[in-house]
Amino acid sequence: MRCHNCKQILDDKISSKLNFCPLCGTRLFDESKTFFITIYSVGQRENVAGEMLIFVDERILYEATPGNGVFFHINGGFHTIKFRTGVRTKVIQILIDSDFEIRAYFNSLTSLIETNVNPLEGTGAGHTPKEIAAEQFTEPKMVSDIGEKGFQMILGEEEPDYDVEATSGLMVGKLKIYGDRMEFSPDRINKTDVTDFIKIVGVRRKMGAIDVQCEGNVHKIYSIPKDTYNEIMVYLTNRIQEIRG
Repeated sequence: MRCHNCKQILDDKISSKLNFCPLCGTRLFDESKTFFITIYSVGQRENVAGEMLIFVDERILYEATPGNGVFFHINGGFHTIKFRTGVRTKVIQILIDSDFEIRAYFNSLTSLIETNVNPLEGTGAGHTPKEIAAEQFTEPKMVSDIGEKGFQMILGEEEPDYDVEATSGLMVGKLKIYGDRMEFSPDRINKTDVTDFIKIVGVRRKMGAIDVQCEGNVHKIYSIPKDTYNEIMVYLTNRIQEIRG
């Protein structure tokens, strides 16, 4: 994301409620303006990853088959777009201050979803009601009034990429690793510790355990079975690098 005035790149962790550039002071967006977004699911039609689910602000769900796309309008401001294909997930935050064209595809070599986000020059003024009425937009597959939980109830719970026995300190439980987070659920304790990958600085090997270093110099250490140790270490390293950039 970058400021349309000074062209400087904005911090990915910038608050979505902030409406001025911290570098030059210019207003970042105008919520009263409406813009067009086109998202293409790039790839072969026989792609084994199948259809791509596109969640806009955890409220609207679109579906795109490989080789096709979706077209919708949205107000100016910060928005979150989540892509899911199979068990893989990628989330991006985007500052909408013009029309955008986004290409998303499943990379079979890395088993990751990759995106290419391009603002369209000359569209910063937004679109008039007449222009909006003249377009044919993609019908959403689903709309949720209660956010992500609504989609989970309808689509079913997301399956973890890894589900292994683990210990953390004196606690024994289950470590579930998803495309964008890890969850540790201790036995006999009705509480799950959720760590989003975006908040993880790095992972290290530590005497046969995984040392997860989070922001604020917080360390979470998990001992897991040896037969999956190397595979999980590689997976976490690649996913965190992909998400944090």
